[in-house]
Amino acid sequence: MHNNNNTLLLRAALIYIAATALIIIGVQPIFIGLVAERLGLDLSQQGWILSSEMAGTLLGSLLLPLLGRRFGGRGLYLVAAFAALLFNLLSATLGTLQALVLCRLACGVAAGVLYAGAISGLGRLPGQDRSYGLSLLIQTAVFAVYATCMPQLAELFGSRGAVATIGFWFVLIALAALAIPPKLHREAPAQVACSGLGSATLGRHALLGMLCLQLAIYCIWGFVDQLARERGIEAADVGWAFGLGILGGLPGGALPSVLGARVRRGPMIGFGSLVVLVSIVMLARFSPDAQWLCLALLLMNFGWVLALTYYMGAIASNDPRGTLTPWVSILQVAAAALAPAFVALQQQSAGRETIFVSAGVAVVLGFLLKCMAGVRQRRASAA
Repeated sequence: MHNNNNTLLLRAALIYIAATALIIIGVQPIFIGLVAERLGLDLSQQGWILSSEMAGTLLGSLLLPLLGRRFGGRGLYLVAAFAALLFNLLSATLGTLQALVLCRLACGVAAGVLYAGAISGLGRLPGQDRSYGLSLLIQTAVFAVYATCMPQLAELFGSRGAVATIGFWFVLIALAALAIPPKLHREAPAQVACSGLGSATLGRHALLGMLCLQLAIYCIWGFVDQLARERGIEAADVGWAFGLGILGGLPGGALPSVLGARVRRGPMIGFGSLVVLVSIVMLARFSPDAQWLCLALLLMNFGWVLALTYYMGAIASNDPRGTLTPWVSILQVAAAALAPAFVALQQQSAGRETIFVSAGVAVVLGFLLKCMAGVRQRRASAA
């Protein structure tokens, strides 16, 4: 019973850390809007700030195996949480683009260690679909509440004060880290799935499909505020639409949490991807006011969280050697780093429509990769 309680406490701590370590993603459009207004940044410069933080997150994810072997679990999480707190507070005081880029890069490294550690830890525990579903469910709720509150915080405390409040979430992460054992990441990777060519093939294709989905989302996500303002939607209305739109992720995370692996992942990924594609078309053509923007974001978040949860579950449960699951967090943050940089470069010569076209192509490509995996598995079974 004592071990079961410890496992439940560990799972709860890891779920919470996975849900909140990337809190910046939940308020990216609002955060970059506040910074851009204060420093007078154009869309391309905004893209470099977003990419620098996500590049740092990617670096932190890549460093986790090395840091985990040397420093273990609890201490590593505490150091990363306090580093993220410090750099977030510092970034609220900076007044130049170059200094802000470097500071957000450092914030990203600390957040990447936390997020990668939590995702890897959950992958070692049974019931990955439910664990990932719960983390995305909590993440959605936190993102929605904070995204709704941040514009009000900016009115009360100014843009610098609102940015500084991001550090609050890392104080809570440090408290949750106290439930993590000292040697969590020094253990050998768990064998979480049955072996076989079919399973490994499914895992690899699911990993690539997840990458495409993330690229599609992040081509648009950080630029929602700018794109909406260009259509004449007021900043306050954008914040309202964004905060409510994130709530679409609640049913997207709740369904996998309730259903677990009782339904086939392929159709659920396909349905989620289709909903994301519809939302991209709406954002491109049919979001002239805050109400339509809110509906498009609701659909995007529902489809995103639903498809992402089943992608992550497919990877973790089709990983016979334990080598694919660590790539989940790495590729997620790689997409978050690459997509804004791609948009920043693209916007130097192309129009706004290319953002939506790129996102739509990526969603479709991701689902096609998942379909290819199913075909290859059936052929391998028949042989």
